[in-house]
Amino acid sequence: MAETFIFELSRRTKKGHNTLKKGNQMISANDRLHHHVKATITSYLRQLPSEYEWDAPQYDKKRPCIVTIDVQPPTKRRMDAPNWYPTVKALIDGFVDAGLLIDDNNGIIVETRFKSTKLSGTKNYILKMTFEGVSHA
Repeated sequence: MAETFIFELSRRTKKGHNTLKKGNQMISANDRLHHHVKATITSYLRQLPSEYEWDAPQYDKKRPCIVTIDVQPPTKRRMDAPNWYPTVKALIDGFVDAGLLIDDNNGIIVETRFKSTKLSGTKNYILKMTFEGVSHA
């Protein structure tokens, strides 16, 4: 059984407008943000998973999972989906804080996949994060 969580996040890159206060809710691996700006966005992202309610059991060493991230950008502009890992990492840490995951180490998240299937249809990015339990083989 898989659990999917959807996040719609805005992205602002113009110098001076890349802060959470100005509407930037994402961090790219290519960003060169001031550490205070990055910490503020990370903190915001980390609290988002606590807004979800789920009936799924916790993932742990006995029930590890694969995480698939479907990045749906707002435009057809060329994009490297794995560059959004800093955003995804903050969200995963939020799932640990909220109790879906016991931890986010390699024994619990055995694989992380990135893909991009379609455009978001909005002015924002949509990140669909799917946690799928796997059995030990």
